[in-house]
Amino acid sequence: MERSYASPPLVMDTNVLVAGACRHASSLAYELLLGVLEERFPLILTEPIVLEYLEVLGRPAVRALTGLSYRQSEELVTDLVSLSRKVQLRFSWRPNLRDEGDNKFVEAAIHAAGVIVTYNVRDFRSGDLALHGWTVMTPQEFLARYP
Repeated sequence: MERSYASPPLVMDTNVLVAGACRHASSLAYELLLGVLEERFPLILTEPIVLEYLEVLGRPAVRALTGLSYRQSEELVTDLVSLSRKVQLRFSWRPNLRDEGDNKFVEAAIHAAGVIVTYNVRDFRSGDLALHGWTVMTPQEFLARYP
């Protein structure tokens, strides 16, 4: 049976994941990450997003920032995968964002009617397909709307 949530599914940009992995108690990104880990917010993942999470969290500079070992970083991503709703992309949307790497988050959001949560809101509002159904919010906006 599918669990019912008070929020729409979220697609977490990697910058929010890294900020949350730093585990600062006052961080909204950390609060959001805990919400996902405690199953209060549904997370949408695709294979390309998971691969980016693993690559970025595995970087030595990011591991120094988060204080997580390589293994702990992998375990965090594994936990997120186990809690997530997987989305199988049957076709690609190419909204032509300034950063081609951001398109994977838009594709997941469109396929799952999800909200992209990012600190780079402006980067996601410039695409050709912005009128075709994705919402972009900062962690602060998301948590204010879905506490």
